[in-house]
Amino acid sequence: MLRELSAQECEAMLRRHRLGRVAMRDAAGAYVVPISYAWDQGIVYAHAAPGRKVQLMRRWPHVAFQLDEVEDASCWRSVLVRGRFEEIHDEEGRAHARMLLLKAFEGHLMSVTAGHGQRIHLADAVMFCIRPEEVTGRAEGL
Repeated sequence: MLRELSAQECEAMLRRHRLGRVAMRDAAGAYVVPISYAWDQGIVYAHAAPGRKVQLMRRWPHVAFQLDEVEDASCWRSVLVRGRFEEIHDEEGRAHARMLLLKAFEGHLMSVTAGHGQRIHLADAVMFCIRPEEVTGRAEGL
């Protein structure tokens, strides 16, 4: 039976995972790509190499972030975060975001990020966050 997840269940899922998908618009419609992230104090923190994803989020900052837990077609959970992309420019904020990501990945986060053939150091990556405007979740069979 389909049910809504509570705010606490959504928060637990967002804390538990490290990979999700961010959706944004482009001139032709929608664009969805996977990202690694850290969830801290109600905010999604992530990084990216300069490229299409970053260009689109800068142009149209309203984005969606989604993650799933799937056992099978009738047993799954999903969380959707609708919010606003904010690029982190100040060095203190960038350092904070990098620290959160490194901590979330227990030191296993790559020292570089990839994007359309680009490989750059995490220190040179575009650091950003998604500030939620709405967090919802659904589940079936769990």
